[in-house]
Amino acid sequence: MSDERRARGGTDLMGREPSNRAGLRTVYYVAAAVLALMVPVILFAGFWVRKEFESSRRSLEHYLEARVGAVLEQVDAEVERQITVLRAIAALPSLDEPNLLAFHSQATRLISAVPQWTMLAVVDPASGRPILSTSKPVGAEMPPVPAQDVLQRVVATRRPGLRTLAPEPGGLFQDHTVLLLVPVVRDEAVRQVLAAGMRTDIIQRMLDQQGEEPRLLALVVDEQGHVLARSRSPDQYVGRPVHQELRRAMTGQGQGAFIAPTQEGGEVFTAFRRSSLTGWTSVVATDRAEFDRISRRSTWAMIATGVLSFTLAAVLAVFLIYNVMERRLAAERLAASRALSELDARLLATTQEALAAQRRASSEREVLLREIYHRVKNNLQIVQSLLRLGSRDLNPEQREPFESAIRRIGAMSRVHTLLYNSPELSSIELREYLEGLVKEVAEAFGAEERGIRTVLTAEPIRVPLDTAVPLAFVAVELLTNAFKHAFPPGRSGTITVKAESEGDRGILVISDDGVGLASATQARRALGLTIVSKLVQQIDATLEQPKDGRSTFRIEFPLGGPTAASARRDDRASDRLAS
Repeated sequence: MSDERRARGGTDLMGREPSNRAGLRTVYYVAAAVLALMVPVILFAGFWVRKEFESSRRSLEHYLEARVGAVLEQVDAEVERQITVLRAIAALPSLDEPNLLAFHSQATRLISAVPQWTMLAVVDPASGRPILSTSKPVGAEMPPVPAQDVLQRVVATRRPGLRTLAPEPGGLFQDHTVLLLVPVVRDEAVRQVLAAGMRTDIIQRMLDQQGEEPRLLALVVDEQGHVLARSRSPDQYVGRPVHQELRRAMTGQGQGAFIAPTQEGGEVFTAFRRSSLTGWTSVVATDRAEFDRISRRSTWAMIATGVLSFTLAAVLAVFLIYNVMERRLAAERLAASRALSELDARLLATTQEALAAQRRASSEREVLLREIYHRVKNNLQIVQSLLRLGSRDLNPEQREPFESAIRRIGAMSRVHTLLYNSPELSSIELREYLEGLVKEVAEAFGAEERGIRTVLTAEPIRVPLDTAVPLAFVAVELLTNAFKHAFPPGRSGTITVKAESEGDRGILVISDDGVGLASATQARRALGLTIVSKLVQQIDATLEQPKDGRSTFRIEFPLGGPTAASARRDDRASDRLAS
C-alpha cells in the first residue's frame, strides 16, 4: 500500500505531501529567477528601441549626405569644365606674341558661343589691369580686376583660381558673377592671365533641378559665406549672408550634419560639404518634421515595449504560481522562441532597409555621374560645331587653328563618350579609344586618297580619367603631326600606333616611315611638340622623342593615374583654401 501511495504521490503518516511541497518550492524559485531575468529584458528592449531611433536618424543623415555629395560633384564638374575651356583658350597661338587684335576677334566669337560667360579678358599680372576685354574696344582704359589676391596667387602657383563677385555698377561685372582666372604660360613664365566672368545662373539651374524633391532645400554657399544659389526663393536669398547657425557650423569643418533654424523661422535637419576645388559649400536640408515624426514613433514604440514587457512579466508570474513546472517551462520556451523570432525579423528588416538605402545612394551617384559625362560630351560636341561654323568662311591658313581645336575637343569628347558607355565610370579602354581616334584623324587628313596606311596594335588596357584626357591630346597632336609633315605630296607610307603595358606602366608608341624629323623642320613643328611635352608632364609620364631623321615617339605613363602630380595639386589647393 505504501509503495502504491508513493508511486501515486500520496501523503505520508503525518498527512504531509513532501513531493508536492518540494515541487512548489522549485516553482517559486524558478518564478523568482524568471522575474529577475525580466528586468534586463526590459532594459534591453529600451536600448534596442533607442538603437532603432539612432539608426533612423543615421539613415536620414546618410540620405542627406548622399544628396549633398551629388550637388557638390555636379557643381564641381561644371566649374572644372569652364576652367578646362579657359585653359584651352590660353593655349591659342594668338597669345604667344601676343597678337591682341587677333585674340580680341577670337575671344569675341568665343563669348558669343559660350553664353555662360559675361566677358573674357587678358590681364597684365604686373599691374592687375586688363589689357584687353571683350566688353570694351581694344585700347580702352579699364579698372583693375577685382580679387587682386587671387590674381597674384594664380601668377605665383600657375594654377587656376576663382572668386565670387557681387554686382559692381560701373565696373567690369554688372551682375552676380564668378571670376575665373587661368594663367597664360609661355617659356615657363606667366605672361598674362585669362579672366572670364561666369554667370551664376548655371549653378542656380542645377539647384532648380533639386527643387523637384519638395522635402529638400539645397543651396550653394560661396567662399565668402554668401548664398550663391538656392533651390527655393532664389531671388529673395541669393547674395545674402547665410544664417549664423550655418556659418558657425561650417567654420573649420569640411563636412557635417546638424539641426539649424531657417531664415523663414523654421528648423531643418542640415548636411553640408565643402569643395576642395572651389571652396564653396553645398548644403542640403529637410524639414525637421520628418525627424520629429521618427522621434514620436520611437517614443510610442518604447512605451508600448515597456507596457508589454511589464504585462508579460505579470502574466508570467501568475502562470508560474498556479501551474506546474513542466507547463511553465514549456510556456517559457515558447515565449522565448517568439521573442527571438520577432527580434530576428526586425533585425533582418532593419538590415534590408539599410542595404536598400546604400544601393539607392550608389545608384543615384552612378546615374548622376553618367549624366555629367553625357552633358560634358554634348557640350564639347556643341563647341566643335560652333568652331566648324565659325571657320567656314575662312581661307585654309586661317582655318587651321580651328581644325586643330576641333580635333583636340573631339579627343576629349570621345573620352567622355567612352566613360558614359563604360561599366567603370573612372576609366576607359585605351584600345577602343585609339581605334576610333586613328580612324577619325585619318579621315580628316584624307589618308586613303594620299596612300597613307594606319596600323594599330593595342593590348586591352584601362586608363583612368586623369590620365586619359591628356593622353588623348598627346595622341591627337602626334597623329596630326605625322599626317601633316611626314608625307609630302606624292609620297605614301604607313603610320603605326602601338599600345601595351609593362607592370604598372603603360606604353604608347606612335611612329611613321615618312621623311622623319630634321633640325631644320623642328621650328615649324615646335608648338605641337610643346603641347605634347606639357601634357606628358601633367600625367607624370616620360616622352622619348626621336632623333634627327627618325619619327618614333614613345610615351610611358602610369596606369594608376598621376599620383605624384595629384598630390602636389591637392597640397596647393589646400594651401589656397587655408590662406
